[in-house]
Amino acid sequence: MSNPKISETIVLLGIPISNLNMKETIEQIFSMIDAWGIDGRARQIATVNVDFVVNTLTWKLSSIRHPELLDILVRSDLVTPDGMPIVLASRLLGTPLKERITGTDLVPRLAQESARRGKSIFFLGGKGDVGQQAAEELQTKYPQMRIADVYSPPVHVEGIKSADFKDRDRDIVDRINQSNADILLIDFGNPKQNVWFHRNRYRLKVAVSIGIGGVFEFIAGSVKTAPLWMRKTGTQWIFRIAQDPKRLWNRYFAGVFKFGLMILPAILYYRLKRFLFKLKRNRLSVLETRIPESIDNNTPHINIVRLPDHLDASIVTNVKDQVEPMIGRVSNIVLEFDQVTFIDSSGLGFILTLWRRLEELDKKLFLTGLTASTRRFFKLTRMLERLEDRICNTSEDVLDRIREKETTPGFYFVSHKKTDFVYIRLYGSLDAAQREQLNMDTIFAEIGRSHCIMDMKALKFIDSSGLMFFFKIHKHLANRNRRMFLCNLDEPVRQLFRISKTEQVFNIRNTPEDAEKEIG
Repeated sequence: MSNPKISETIVLLGIPISNLNMKETIEQIFSMIDAWGIDGRARQIATVNVDFVVNTLTWKLSSIRHPELLDILVRSDLVTPDGMPIVLASRLLGTPLKERITGTDLVPRLAQESARRGKSIFFLGGKGDVGQQAAEELQTKYPQMRIADVYSPPVHVEGIKSADFKDRDRDIVDRINQSNADILLIDFGNPKQNVWFHRNRYRLKVAVSIGIGGVFEFIAGSVKTAPLWMRKTGTQWIFRIAQDPKRLWNRYFAGVFKFGLMILPAILYYRLKRFLFKLKRNRLSVLETRIPESIDNNTPHINIVRLPDHLDASIVTNVKDQVEPMIGRVSNIVLEFDQVTFIDSSGLGFILTLWRRLEELDKKLFLTGLTASTRRFFKLTRMLERLEDRICNTSEDVLDRIREKETTPGFYFVSHKKTDFVYIRLYGSLDAAQREQLNMDTIFAEIGRSHCIMDMKALKFIDSSGLMFFFKIHKHLANRNRRMFLCNLDEPVRQLFRISKTEQVFNIRNTPEDAEKEIG
């Protein structure tokens, strides 16, 4: 199999945005359908607008409103810019996006091309029968379009109703899989449609899934679409506000204001660094690669890439071309930043995409030699937290970390039997992939009929599908008149419980000692 390509991507506030025009986006989608026949991996496409961004992040650089949604976006196979402020921000950060790709424009083009290529589309979600209306409207325009199925079931990603999502989603997933659809359009709204896909992606047998919240209503005519010239110029928000001023006025203006305040520090810092970089007379544009001398047979093979003094749009394509062949050959890649003085959003996109591609192949990306200035830029662009655990001082530190942690699983726990309870300490990240590998019967046997105290200090991330782990243990103990306590929650983990509206379901305490006192 050929090495995976590093697509052209920029980063805005830690969110990767694919830099493609409409034609390229359509071609990419059908390339993903072809790839499905080779690897059978369900792929996700997300459309991002300002409302999406402000509902994912917060004002604070180190705080995230919806950690799971941000993680889903980072791991999506394609993220399209569905908002003119996103495009404008990309220009101010030095790498203009080629085109604004809205869901209302993408879906009809996708239907047209699907009809031409003989591919089928599943219409999932929408209010009432609007999905059926949208499907019929598109088939009227493109008679050769194949409708795999239309279904609008209730789904839950928040609260106690999400506890047994695997059973609730089974019929939906089975219906989609039995339809043999090539493309799945999901109209549940944000963030529900993205969370729903992510928690079911390992069971879905469909090549490409696209979250297109609200688009069915536009296609069906339930909500009027702005004229084409307004959509092309990015002024369709005026048209939409005129249709529903009471509801949309605050959403549009408050959202743009918040987005502006979030992105402004990164823009100002980037433009300052660009100005200072242009003043330099001597610039280093040579990329150096090497293998560390201390490598041995007991350490996975790595390549060290020493970056030039700038990682921007002028050189990032050349860097990608040289790094890309390494992905299939080595276990880990180290990027050395000791010479780097200037980075733009395309450079950030290269780093984030390389990180993701290596993760998919169970390989690692490390960063060394970061200056205080580079760290500052990473922080302002919401990249520092994503890469923090991959930053080392030297390549020798990287080798030490690999030797120490190369056998550590993504999620694991250690338990100790006490007199009145079982103490369990959780480690790593508990997401959809890790949940699929859990054997709950083993865990139930470990707990038995005892109270349970879970120390979550070393649990760094959890998504909504990982919540099933806690729901099942909670139910197991409740049926035996026993209690479960969750302690030492890291802030991103605590925020997931808040945002999913499950915080009140569990007994959450500050420390294990607090839980022990209640057990008595």
